[in-house]
Amino acid sequence: MARIAISDQQVRDVMTFHAVTVAPDDTAKDALDLIVANNVAALPVIDESNRCAGVISASDLLGLAQERGENLEALNASEGLTRELLVEHLERADFSDLLVKDAMTPTPIEIAPDAPLPEAARIMVEYGIHHLAVTERHHRFLGVLSSLDVVRAMADGRACGS
Repeated sequence: MARIAISDQQVRDVMTFHAVTVAPDDTAKDALDLIVANNVAALPVIDESNRCAGVISASDLLGLAQERGENLEALNASEGLTRELLVEHLERADFSDLLVKDAMTPTPIEIAPDAPLPEAARIMVEYGIHHLAVTERHHRFLGVLSSLDVVRAMADGRACGS
């Protein structure tokens, strides 16, 4: 099977269609549990109309933990940030009373499934983000494109000499 050069690929060729999601009225604790259980960095927040209302990430939760008084000195750059250490600190912060809609980053950056992959990469670099919500007409959520998806496509392209 011939591989397609990255410049000829579209978002739909490498995106994740069945992404783990949360609803705006779920708790931030539910979001944290899903992030940990699925080993992901962020979750799309999908409303009742199947539209992407925002994104909630481990970084968002880390900021909230700090606002709620969680001592995060152990997470400084000199000690390194392991996933286990992050989870330990986040689980100590009580997010059971906080809804996702109050903790998420609203207005996610979206991209169409037929957009060229290099365009998606340019958008990620421009906005300094690692995930794009993939949507079709009327902002209907289809899935997620991560920076890792783009890197994998690049690696596959190089492996076949593209």
